[in-house]
Amino acid sequence: MILKILPVGPLAVNCSIVADEKTGEAIIVDPGAEAQKIESALQGLKPVAIVNTHGHIDHVGQVARIKEAFDIPFLLHEADLFLIRDEIWPGFATYIGAEPCPEPDDFIRDGDTIKVGSLSFKVIHTPGHTPGLCCLYEEEKKILIAGDLIFKGSVGRWDLPGGDPQALKRSLERIFTELPDETIVVCGHYDETTIGHERKFNPYLRGDLL
Repeated sequence: MILKILPVGPLAVNCSIVADEKTGEAIIVDPGAEAQKIESALQGLKPVAIVNTHGHIDHVGQVARIKEAFDIPFLLHEADLFLIRDEIWPGFATYIGAEPCPEPDDFIRDGDTIKVGSLSFKVIHTPGHTPGLCCLYEEEKKILIAGDLIFKGSVGRWDLPGGDPQALKRSLERIFTELPDETIVVCGHYDETTIGHERKFNPYLRGDLL
């Protein structure tokens, strides 16, 4: 597996490029900003799809540019369709350099499998931060691309459009029940972590939220 994590834009959104080493096939997860940086990181690879963990503008801001550059489909959970053109705050799109996001070519659903060469990512629907937030889990490599569900020492905020603290609680319970401690978690912003580390140290999992 090739995994490139590119912090992009003023909010340091983690755009993940995941590729199969043998075939070079790749998916781009959450291309939120800095399209040129993302395109440069894709040199030598064969992009097959854009997959977004959720629809917030800082995560979909360069979907249009990447989709046009590689002529590939854009996938998102249907419940977040209302978010892709929601600026959240006046002037926010300009601040982060976001372009209008196109309609998804298809919707992802809980339990779907996204194939990337020999890699298989299971779609886990984890609402709470947004209604349609989905994590992508590669079971063999034990890697979870978690979007804004969880961060190192924190969890996704629930006070933005579509946020739901009770749904977030259920989603976190599911993830921490189903996945092993050694799972590497690629967060939507900032540092990666592991399920085991967060189970032990994350204050939101030790009573503040769960």
